[in-house]
Order: sequence, then structure tokens, then C-alpha cells
Amino acid sequence: MQISSKSSAIGMDGRGRMIGLLLVVAFACIELTLGIPDHGLAVDEAASPAMNDQGSRSDEPYMPVYHPRKGTSMAGRVDGGFRGGKEGEPVLKVLAPHDHVGETLHKSPALYWYLSQRTDYPIYFTLEDSRHWKPVLEVTLKPPTEAGVQIIRLADYGKTLEAGPEIQYRWHLSIVLDPDSRSKDIHAMGIIERVPYDQAIFEQRACRNPRDVFCLYVESGLWYDAVQVISDLISANPRDRVLRLQRAALLDKVGLTDVAEHDRTENGRP
Repeated sequence: MQISSKSSAIGMDGRGRMIGLLLVVAFACIELTLGIPDHGLAVDEAASPAMNDQGSRSDEPYMPVYHPRKGTSMAGRVDGGFRGGKEGEPVLKVLAPHDHVGETLHKSPALYWYLSQRTDYPIYFTLEDSRHWKPVLEVTLKPPTEAGVQIIRLADYGKTLEAGPEIQYRWHLSIVLDPDSRSKDIHAMGIIERVPYDQAIFEQRACRNPRDVFCLYVESGLWYDAVQVISDLISANPRDRVLRLQRAALLDKVGLTDVAEHDRTENGRP
């Protein structure tokens, strides 16, 4: 009887482990279905928001620290609105690092930019391939209905980026104040590079939710992917102050302090 009991216990333990494994796989499939990037993304518990002793979230959100990846090209953005513009003109910024090239894993990433105030002036977007310095995409954007962070999704225009260390793309935004005098344009420019998928970044990690994916991207130095994930989360949860503070902390790291302040104040109110 003792042997039989032990055998039964071992069998139950094995079935329990099998059921647990199936639940983990099922949960991962659900996460992918909900739109979490399908890179096998993962993050350890240290990348999750801080927890208190009772297992609930603490008042202070976890702020992942951004650093560019090793070997990242040293070039950056050009801010708009600092070339002697008149008082009252909108300030234009691209959400890109100022001293190095921002990177992405995605073929058709989203590009984010900031406008300090609503404007009726036409806004032009241009994407250039550094190998040719010719526009690969030129678009007239509809002026935003309100100030704040704006988005351009390259997928909306069927545009993809090639990956490679010698391939960089410049993206430009121009607010045209006077069509007859383009020197008066308010201009901003960023640089983006698509890097090959690196399994080493994600190995031995398990994707829990998009907030964890954001932390993983930040700590892996993938600027554009981090901005896209946190901005998508904010769009889905506009009253979540923690998300605003996390994006503000990320923007501060690359000198976009005025955009970060916008998140913390006007658009960052609970």
C-alpha cells in the first residue's frame, strides 16, 4: 500500500507539472493574441513596477533606465523652434535621442513627435534613406486638433525600413509658416536605424504584459520600440498617471524635458 501511495503521489505531481506547463503556454498565446510583440519578449521581476510587502503596487512606479546599446552611432535629433522664431510660434520636437541614433527592431515602426500648441499651418513629413539622401516618403500631415505628443505610423503608408549597420533613415517634420519663404519653416529632424533581432536580448525571459515589454525595450536600448509601447499604453489608458510618469522619465534621459513636463502636468493629471 505504501508503494502504491507513493506511485500515486508521483503521478499526481507529474500531472500537476504538466497542467502548469500547459497553463503557461496558454497564457503566452493569449498575450500574443492581445497584440504583445511576437519576439518571445521577456522581462524578469526586477523590471516590473515596485511591489510592497503585501504584494500590491507601491506608490512609486518603477522607472527603467535608458542607455543606448553598445556600438550605437553617435548622431541625433535637430530640434525645431530654436532658429529665431517669433514668440507665440509652436515648438516642434521629434521624440528621438539628441546625441545618438535611436534604434528599432520593427520593419514599420511608429514615429512620435511633439507640438506645443495647436496650429493650422501645414505640416510636412519626410523620410530619407541615408544611402541616397533622397526622400522615400513625403506626406502632408493633417494638423493635430490639440497640442501634445503626435504619431506617424509608417505602416499606414506601406513603408518599411531595411536593417543594417550602414543603413540609417532621417525623418523630418516642417511647419510651413510662409510657403513663399521656406527659410521660415519650423523644422525638426531625427535619425532611426533598424537593427536585426537579437535573441540574446530576450533569452531566459517571459513576457508578462506590455508594461514589462516597455521596461525590457528601455533597458535594452531600443528607443523607438520603448516609446511606441509606452505611448500605445497611454492611448489605451489616458488617465493612468504612472504611464505618463514613465514616459516622462524616458524623455528626460534624452533632453526632451519640455515634452516630459507636458506629460507630468497638463496631460499628466490623474
